[in-house]
Amino acid sequence: ASIFNGHQADLPVAENGLKIRTRNTHHATRNRYMEIRYTPIPQQRSIWAYIIAAANALFFLGAFVVGQETALVLGAKINQAIVLGQWWRLLTAVFLHADLLHLGMNTYALIAFGPQVEQIYGRWRFLLSYLTAGLTGSAFSFLLNPYPSVGASGAIFGLIGMLGAYFYRYRHQLRSGRAALGNILFILAYNLFYGLANPRVDNWGHIGGLLAGLTLGWFLAPLYVVVQPDPFRPPQVMEVRSPRRWIAGLALVGGGILLVLIAGILRWG
Repeated sequence: ASIFNGHQADLPVAENGLKIRTRNTHHATRNRYMEIRYTPIPQQRSIWAYIIAAANALFFLGAFVVGQETALVLGAKINQAIVLGQWWRLLTAVFLHADLLHLGMNTYALIAFGPQVEQIYGRWRFLLSYLTAGLTGSAFSFLLNPYPSVGASGAIFGLIGMLGAYFYRYRHQLRSGRAALGNILFILAYNLFYGLANPRVDNWGHIGGLLAGLTLGWFLAPLYVVVQPDPFRPPQVMEVRSPRRWIAGLALVGGGILLVLIAGILRWG
């Protein structure tokens, strides 16, 4: 079983603002100077992070009703079953958990990081990235881990990777960008080390989800422009959407998943 040993980071996304420089005139000296302001960035309200957390709980409850062993046999990532054509296991494993502690740890991490990612990237980019990172984690586990595994931790590592990519991109522009990036790096280092030290943890699933999250986080990251339609009002930050860049990132991760799955079939088939 894959257990995410998560720690909540102090990443005040809602309080972040994009740093901009505006030119002002000091009335006493008539000298112009540069003023640094932090303008609020556009964000969306989080919904999917909580829906996924509820779905994980419902899957666990359903597994309790039909029998935990039966649910794991039907939906866990089992390499030989995948080779025989049961590809749905790559995704169903993301929503199954080995026990209540496993579910609780992953739910805690999902609620800690998921809403922040959803606020920044938007609902549909968040949902697509979560599922893709989870699928990538399962693919890496299929190739490199011979044992059955379940859990949302690969997808959650993907969310953390997306935050890392975002705060790295805007480490100089966000008020707390560099501090948040430092927190992300510490959390990743701690949990990857924990995974290496604990044989019960599917660290390859974590690494696969993290790589997908870093890639998607970079390509799907919002690009900001500062506009000031009214000179008498403060500037505003707006997002410039770039569907071609999003498609390129998804294609890159999708191609990687395909190559990993082919390698897994060749290894276990």
